[in-house]
Amino acid sequence: MTTDSWLLIYAMLSAYCLAGCLMEHFAVFSGWPAVARGEFRAVQTAQGHGSGVVYVLPKVLLTALLIVLLAVAPDGIPAWPLWASMAVLAVSWASAALIQIPIQLRIRRTAETREIERLRRTDWVRVLAMVAHVGFVIVVVTVA
Repeated sequence: MTTDSWLLIYAMLSAYCLAGCLMEHFAVFSGWPAVARGEFRAVQTAQGHGSGVVYVLPKVLLTALLIVLLAVAPDGIPAWPLWASMAVLAVSWASAALIQIPIQLRIRRTAETREIERLRRTDWVRVLAMVAHVGFVIVVVTVA
């Protein structure tokens, strides 16, 4: 595969994942306070499965692609922004696993608006990490 092909796939998948992250933060989570308590679990579960397919699986592919890029190091692609990209993706994954998912599991049981607001506040770590990731992608694409 050519360097340009690697960069195109990396950039497109990164942009897609940022869009998924922003959709989840601004569209999905912000709508939860409007869901009736009795319907909340079903709505959150359905949206969670949808987000998994639309956002989380592509983010897994993005992470795998980044690992491959770091391993193969195609000619002309600088390593430092790839490593920086991996670092902020790791922050995003850690934030989701250690902060957002536990809060979401509590929300599923309680449907408390206070917890939903806490999720939205703490989710900024994940969102900003994905924005930083795309910033490093732009550096990779413009430098290569």
